[in-house]
Amino acid sequence: MASFSATSLPIINAHRGAVYHGVENTMYAFEKGIEQGATSLELDVVRLSTGELVIFHGSGSHQQPGDVSDLCGSIQLEESNDSCSSLSSSSSESSFSTSASTLEADPETESETVPSREYSQIFPNVYYIEEMSLAQTQLLQFTSFSPGFAPILGSNSASPDFEEQIKKAKIPLLSEVLELCKRTGTHIALEMKGSGVEHDCLRMVEMSGMEHLVTFSSFHNERTALIRKMRSDMTRITTGKIFGEVLSEDWIEQTVNSGCNEAHICFADSTPENIAKAHAAGLFVMAWFPHPVNRSIWSNHTEDAACYEKVARSGVDMMCVNKPDLLKQVIDKISL
Repeated sequence: MASFSATSLPIINAHRGAVYHGVENTMYAFEKGIEQGATSLELDVVRLSTGELVIFHGSGSHQQPGDVSDLCGSIQLEESNDSCSSLSSSSSESSFSTSASTLEADPETESETVPSREYSQIFPNVYYIEEMSLAQTQLLQFTSFSPGFAPILGSNSASPDFEEQIKKAKIPLLSEVLELCKRTGTHIALEMKGSGVEHDCLRMVEMSGMEHLVTFSSFHNERTALIRKMRSDMTRITTGKIFGEVLSEDWIEQTVNSGCNEAHICFADSTPENIAKAHAAGLFVMAWFPHPVNRSIWSNHTEDAACYEKVARSGVDMMCVNKPDLLKQVIDKISL
């Protein structure tokens, strides 16, 4: 990533895109984030059961991420079953996948489109995106009454058309986001959220000529270590160690020992003292802001201009925020 300086202002990173304007981790949210001034995007990569790499976070744990239930209350077959079952084979990532599972038509209807039904009725016992085929993910219907949207819809920051964007939202392929970022020269903080994605993430990034604009990050040291093992030339490959809400006292030592050249820490730990120590150790630091749904953090903090300015003045190199347009205003003001 870019060189750091104690006097430089942070790079604006849109956390899963502009999440107050579009559904997180969707093309619209990413495009909106770039439009609002972000020169970097944070996103989460998982592998589907049919092999494709897609962008999705959802709920769940670091060990088993990608629970769709917080965002998707129901689905709708918007195309004929034949066209939906062929989505995987027509994908630009078909070389990474096997054929998608065939979706059987509702025996009670002769129409081309099957009406909406509860998610569990359509795909019983499938709640994690890694267990789904590409065809199934394209049928997921994001719903405004899902708990993952409540903090955004209940705020004054949501765009007027946010509910309309929920209805339109689709889960994108990694290849689509790489194409967008290559075209716009946008950096990607690529979190390897799902297991076993390292090889194909690196392969796709290199095939797109984007290795100089991507940081491969994870909470799991073995995942970033695998990236470095596959490509030992660290002048081209950047890796980041992600820390949780509680920062270990030896976080700098952990980052250095992990082999990563970036530390991604919670914004609450982005103090001038911490950043100066990290820079002295040769580390680039990104301060991440939790998604609005994370009440454990936002019960004690407010993601507003004052918060952004405090973190921006800490000397941190990049800020991964939910409101890139607001951070742009803050940085422009500081720059005057």
